[in-house]
Amino acid sequence: MKRIVHIVTTLGDGGAEHSLYKVCKYDFLNEHVVIALKAPGKYFAPLKKLGVKVYCLNMKSILSILKFFYLIKIINSLKPNVVQTWLVHGDFVGGIAARLAGIKNIVWNVRYSNIDTGTAKLSTVFIIRILAKLSYFLPKSIVIVSKRAKKTFESLGYCKKKLYLIPNGYDLKILKPNKLYLSHFKKKLKIKKNIALIGKVARYDLRKDHMNLLNAIALINHKKTKLFCLLIGTNINKNKKLIDEIKKLKISNYVKLLGPNTNISQIMNGLDIHIQSSSTEGFPNVIAEAMACGTPCVVTDAGDAAYIVGKTGWIAPTKNPLKLARMIEKAIFQLGNRSWSKRINRARLRIKKNFGINKMIKSYNKVWSKI
Repeated sequence: MKRIVHIVTTLGDGGAEHSLYKVCKYDFLNEHVVIALKAPGKYFAPLKKLGVKVYCLNMKSILSILKFFYLIKIINSLKPNVVQTWLVHGDFVGGIAARLAGIKNIVWNVRYSNIDTGTAKLSTVFIIRILAKLSYFLPKSIVIVSKRAKKTFESLGYCKKKLYLIPNGYDLKILKPNKLYLSHFKKKLKIKKNIALIGKVARYDLRKDHMNLLNAIALINHKKTKLFCLLIGTNINKNKKLIDEIKKLKISNYVKLLGPNTNISQIMNGLDIHIQSSSTEGFPNVIAEAMACGTPCVVTDAGDAAYIVGKTGWIAPTKNPLKLARMIEKAIFQLGNRSWSKRINRARLRIKKNFGINKMIKSYNKVWSKI
């Protein structure tokens, strides 16, 4: 049994943090310890519940010297076989700290699919450029979450020989169709059965581009296309920017804002169609989770979204509300027709074949064993 120490920027509501949690939950071959550079977040309590030892350094800045040396001290005391870092700042701070602690078996985990200089912080762009140089001698392997990310980071100068693709994996025993949730959701929200219930599950973040979806909804002819949209996630409910945009677009009758919900199976089964409207992504978990529950998706071509969906859903360009609106209308018009049940089955089958949780865990173990 190896001791794997994970160093992650945050334990908040994000895809990387969720994948880290699943690695700790489903890998029974190794002992896992987690160090978060920032304060406790969404996955702190669930990790502790698994029996995983979790440290939170509460770093206000990655330039915090005292916290950095404390991180080195923790790594030294844990004597890990492998240090697995996650996210840009985790790779940078965790990778350097691990090397200074005498650890040679370091693995980075890259989640970005592309670097949008318009939304990414300058400090993040700068760190990525440094990491590109460090990639040739600091980590022994670099896990990439998506096919598009692999191309992006090769072009940014990361060491090609070390890049290893591991898509996210999902437990289909938990994520499975249950259409009782759909009728429950509609009844709870007082939505008629003939109204298409669409939704986007994502924390509020500029990269998730909620405004793209809201503008698409405003463009849809609601007399012909009957729909209601739920936005669900951290910092969504009572979000002033979203509320103001909804009022400005005059779509208050068609949109409801909800906070985060930990029962992802219930949420995804509660929707007729899931929408992903992001401008940039890595490997968006919510799409695969929706499909595993038998909920078809309309997605923007961000990260590996189009690859995950395949031919089971609808794909629109990023930052294009008009084309996104057309894809949503197309999906709603097909909702409930004879081929709909076949689409549901194909969506779930695609996740089962390509993105099972065991496949992901085996891939991580292969990387750790190899180094």
